[in-house]
Amino acid sequence: MLYHAILGDARAISSQSLATPLSPADWKRNLSSRRRQWRQMLGIDPLPERTPMDATVTGMLDRADYVVEKIHFQSMPGAYVPGNLYRPAKIREPLPAVLYLCGHTKGKINRPYQANPRWFGQHGYVALVLDPIQLGESQGYHAGTISKQWYHWYSRGYTPAGVEIWNAMRALDYLQSRADVDGSRLGVTGLSGGGAMSWFLAAADERVGCCVPVCQTGSIEQHAVDRTVDGHCDCAFWINLHRWCTPDVGALIAPRPLLVASGTEDVIWRPFAFRDVMLRIRKQYRELGVEENCALTEDITPHGYSPALRNAIFSWFNRHLKNDSAPVTDDITDDLEPEENLLVFDGKQPAHDRMKIIDQVFIPRPSPSAPGTEPEIRSWQKETLAKLRHVTFPRTVPAAPPRVCEVRDAGSDGNLTERTWVFETSDGVELRAHLLLPCTAKPDAPLVVAFRSPDDQRIFFSRPPLAGGIHALTVDVRSTGATAMGPGILNTARRLYMNNGQTLPERQVHDLLAALTLVRPRFPESPLVVFGSGVMAPHAVYAALLNPDIGEIILQNPPPTHDDPAVAEFLAVLQTGDLPHNLALAFPRPITFVGEVPAAYDVVTTVYRNGGKGPCVRTVGKLADWAPAGPEPPR
Repeated sequence: MLYHAILGDARAISSQSLATPLSPADWKRNLSSRRRQWRQMLGIDPLPERTPMDATVTGMLDRADYVVEKIHFQSMPGAYVPGNLYRPAKIREPLPAVLYLCGHTKGKINRPYQANPRWFGQHGYVALVLDPIQLGESQGYHAGTISKQWYHWYSRGYTPAGVEIWNAMRALDYLQSRADVDGSRLGVTGLSGGGAMSWFLAAADERVGCCVPVCQTGSIEQHAVDRTVDGHCDCAFWINLHRWCTPDVGALIAPRPLLVASGTEDVIWRPFAFRDVMLRIRKQYRELGVEENCALTEDITPHGYSPALRNAIFSWFNRHLKNDSAPVTDDITDDLEPEENLLVFDGKQPAHDRMKIIDQVFIPRPSPSAPGTEPEIRSWQKETLAKLRHVTFPRTVPAAPPRVCEVRDAGSDGNLTERTWVFETSDGVELRAHLLLPCTAKPDAPLVVAFRSPDDQRIFFSRPPLAGGIHALTVDVRSTGATAMGPGILNTARRLYMNNGQTLPERQVHDLLAALTLVRPRFPESPLVVFGSGVMAPHAVYAALLNPDIGEIILQNPPPTHDDPAVAEFLAVLQTGDLPHNLALAFPRPITFVGEVPAAYDVVTTVYRNGGKGPCVRTVGKLADWAPAGPEPPR
């Protein structure tokens, strides 16, 4: 049921992607804003500073008709990008240049990643091939969620694709700086992961005049239908804040020449997806009057090159970068340069290479500070809440109440009476909300709302350990209770949710807010309070920020930061603020900590104190000691 909902949402995204081509006027009018959205989803909006590259040639191989230069440059200060540059041995005039981007093998020393740039270098091009992060001589790590469950990358708004694209953009800078390169004739191609980066770069940088992705074309729907998301590292995906699919990316490449090369037997990029994607993009090119600039070439071959694919690729570059339509008759050679000959650093990589920690430093964050006066707090609160709603939570608040499947009396133990709502969310997930009513409670008794913990196996008369006389609503949000997921599917689901422009914790907040639309009208006089403990504490914070009807927040053992793999992920939330700062946005609503106020949350007490509401942040020894906050609760 839960996976079916994810699949349905993925289909909706892909089916709507460029379903109707943009008119030339619309395409031109919103091109700039769409490109900014694309760069935002890569984590490069605004673009990083173009600092000195310190490009260095560490060696050269003379191979008669072509030369290999071993180079490195710094895409950011101290972040090294190694590569090999292939060029003709004799150059009489500036040549077109091709940036070749590698997939997930050994980088530039791998056989096809030598052979293809070498072909270009032997046929009148300057070709630069780069090592991707973590491969070859490039340091760092790019398989965070798939291998290490580093879901705090999503909270950072970080994908290694953003680094790869920035490295590639700086590589274009380098190529344009060379006297032997015609900087107006630049192309990009690559296989597998390099194919994805070819798509991404051409969409992000208009200097790319010709783009040929190879064996890396599919759709958001395909990743869900076939679970091919399990076969890709993080750099294959953008942070899908705007719910795009590949045709939206292709529309940014138009009207520049785009050839997609694919194998029908590729097990992770299937024909049903790449054919549909290219049909939509070709219609956009037709609308712009340049249908001949967009083509799909395919062969009955698995993931990788075939002679037919290479012939089409080389012919496409010749036609569009050299104005040469003559048939290509010679394929790559079988030469294989010994790996050690191509090493840029000769086995001694830079000791203090910042590429090692690029995931930690690449995405800028706001400088944490506490506004000093109530007007400043109100201004900061308005601006920051608007950004949170726009970037991280644009679809979290339910647009309409969920469909009620069943409401039933669940019995009484003499002290508590339970009522259960079974409801279906807008994306088709059936969930339960359990209301426990003390038999002696007054109509205006507080209603405390809590998230079912993923570890909670008890469902009957299970509620937070509150004092008597308090209503409690426990919501079995998705992936808890009857919809709990085991490790075999949980990692897949969390990655697919990101592809759908969501996260699992964000959907869980949505579920609780949906349950409130059903239950809250039954208690119009009750103060509404949200409780979150441990791993579910962040959920409580954001539920309150998104629903101003929630009058108080109770937190027990809240984590100190989103920048922790064990803490709930919310897309790009750290680009707005970390958890303690975001909690302070609840000002002046009361906040109660069970136990001491954690040190990381001192900013909350500071903000409240600066705004004259210091007593509204309070502590209780245990949850059973909690009582609703008055107008001026004790310290």
